[in-house]
Amino acid sequence: MRPLSHFRRLLLVAALPLSALAELPAERIEPSINAELAAHTAHFTQKIYPIAGNVYSAVGWQLGNVVMIEAPEGLIIVDTGESVSESRKIMAEFRTITDKPVKAVVYTHFHPDHINGVKAFVTEEQVRSGEVQIYAHDTLLANVVAQGALVGPILSVRSGYSFGAGLPPADLKDMNAGIGPLAKAEASTFIAPTVTFKDQLDTRIAGLDVQFLHVPSEAPDEITVYLPANRVLISAEVEQGPTLPNIHTLRGTKFRDPVVWVESLDKLRAYQAEHMVPLHGRPVSGQEQVEEVLRMTRDGIAYIHDQTVRWMNKGLTPDELVEKVKLPPHLAGYTPYLREYYGTVKHSVRQIYNGYLGWFQGDPVALDPLPPQDKAERLIALMGGREKLLLAAGEAYLKGEHQWAAELSSYAIQVDNEDKLAREIKARSLRKLGYASMNINWRNWYLMSAMELEGKFTGDEVQQMALSMRSAFLSADMLKTFPARIFLQNWITRIDPDKANDVELTLGFSFPDIGEEWALEVRRGVVQLHPGIPEGTTLKLTLDKTYLDTVMSGENGLLKGALLGDVQVDGNLLEIKTFLGCFDFSDEPIALTLR
Repeated sequence: MRPLSHFRRLLLVAALPLSALAELPAERIEPSINAELAAHTAHFTQKIYPIAGNVYSAVGWQLGNVVMIEAPEGLIIVDTGESVSESRKIMAEFRTITDKPVKAVVYTHFHPDHINGVKAFVTEEQVRSGEVQIYAHDTLLANVVAQGALVGPILSVRSGYSFGAGLPPADLKDMNAGIGPLAKAEASTFIAPTVTFKDQLDTRIAGLDVQFLHVPSEAPDEITVYLPANRVLISAEVEQGPTLPNIHTLRGTKFRDPVVWVESLDKLRAYQAEHMVPLHGRPVSGQEQVEEVLRMTRDGIAYIHDQTVRWMNKGLTPDELVEKVKLPPHLAGYTPYLREYYGTVKHSVRQIYNGYLGWFQGDPVALDPLPPQDKAERLIALMGGREKLLLAAGEAYLKGEHQWAAELSSYAIQVDNEDKLAREIKARSLRKLGYASMNINWRNWYLMSAMELEGKFTGDEVQQMALSMRSAFLSADMLKTFPARIFLQNWITRIDPDKANDVELTLGFSFPDIGEEWALEVRRGVVQLHPGIPEGTTLKLTLDKTYLDTVMSGENGLLKGALLGDVQVDGNLLEIKTFLGCFDFSDEPIALTLR
């Protein structure tokens, strides 16, 4: 549908009753915050909490806490925060308590707010020399790689929306991130683990007995730390902190299995710990209180899971399930641990359904639906045209039916992304929904999408935000730890079938400094990675892994290396050019709302 002329717009607005669209231009929506969400910010006041004489939790400096364990012969740092600059402030606070050297660092899982600040506490040389060991689950590095390399572009944009990375100061006033203060955007640092384990590890670090346990939950590689000497449990994000756990994260993640999460919480209950130190929020002391928090958290997750499955088995679909499954008062009111500051029941229910049954709900009309724009055009025609559609959307907005107003105006936007009136109705509706929301993820998505609709967050600005966010997932320090295989695997999902549909070529890669050889085979729009170089391969690039690291970081390129002698080329250069031309490494601006 073509956009209406300016004159026709004026006629439309003039013809509408005052109770409908004519009032929209005069309203000013002032930034505000849900009162309970604003009060929740007090949980994250900056403070060093001493626990049991030798454990100290730094709460409030950044999204994730940093914990220091003072052992007889040195310090153990558990998690390092997302920001080196803030973590340095934490280390300065720790230095007012003790001057013992750091002997170990623990990564409880791979998320940026738990690993990115490591160089505030130790150097690469200290780790390389063996002076400091870094402990983690044996899948942590693989998870870091998958997060940063495989889905980094889209994950960066979606994370920016989830955390409100583009919001102005007025929308951030009195805000928190549900599980901590607002995250600090900063380039990450990383040092690879030196000691890893699969299920559990009982060891002695700096003269102190320490027990590690693998407890998949919020992350698949989640580990906890237990100190038997004084019964302190550092619970990582198995107990996610002062909020309903985020059984699903809106930014996107693999299925978080609630059954496994409940089992992990029960394993923690078995410790009968006297003190629990989460990596988000304040510590909990007293065996009865620790047991209560763990039990109520596991019951909240179990209830959501069990009732979702119960009603799934009666044939309910996700849209029906979210209206049926609600926490009972004794769980919903368990403040702050089961309040919906970070996770919500509704988006958890949808993930559980999808985790068990996938996207198909059973009605075959969904198997091959009309394209969104075609569907929108037909629906608008049935409604009597754009004018009547937007009149209904405006009336819904003025009645306070903001969800319905946003849904109706979305049809007009799908037909014409530049429909200013539709965008304004939807943007204002999303702002109303966002300012009312107690959940930080929902609030941030509402408000970021409103900015996109208002033209205050353009494609270039989205791209800049994505680049900034991606530095948290993929830094030069991380790239150095990536094996050559990961660099080449990334090419597989970058193949452009339009350019490669008639191409059948294999390019070998030899890395003499690490004694590895690999090959990429393009086979008419499909790419296969081979260990070793197949016999008969005539095209080959020879380069050191150290040079490849600079290619991955963007400092150099394969063609530049060939011209300068850092990359040795075997074979026909025109064929190599054809091979390289089969891939799409461009990053396009991503629009999440204006589609």
